[in-house]
Amino acid sequence: MREFVRPAAFDLVISMLTSFGYFEDREDDRTVLRNMFVSLKPGGACVIDVKGKEGAARTLQPASAEVRPDGTIVVERCRVDNDWTRVRNEVIAIRPSRENRLFNFDVTVYSGRELREELEAAGFRDVWLYGDLDGRAYGSTPSG
Repeated sequence: MREFVRPAAFDLVISMLTSFGYFEDREDDRTVLRNMFVSLKPGGACVIDVKGKEGAARTLQPASAEVRPDGTIVVERCRVDNDWTRVRNEVIAIRPSRENRLFNFDVTVYSGRELREELEAAGFRDVWLYGDLDGRAYGSTPSG
């Protein structure tokens, strides 16, 4: 993401399921956006699906747990850090008769305004924000 650029090669660039924002340094996120912009053909489109800061503030739970069909218990813990710029996540998978697994990951959370500003700084114009993939207004759904 930080290095891949194919100038004017694509009609569409897609980043789904909050796969944007994992780099510790925001400048890396900016590089990714610039690479996406440069890789689009004129008139091309970019779709970024992320959980907005506004939605995260409404729905973020400090801890949750679920039992999967195979009996695995998944415990998720998260906390907001750095004045609501990063969310730190810990996922523990407790698996019957197998070794337990621990995953840690952090993600930068952007408000709609912040993401729009970053996209425009990367060269994008006509930036539209939606609350979900069905086109609901941003801020009208828990994710946006």
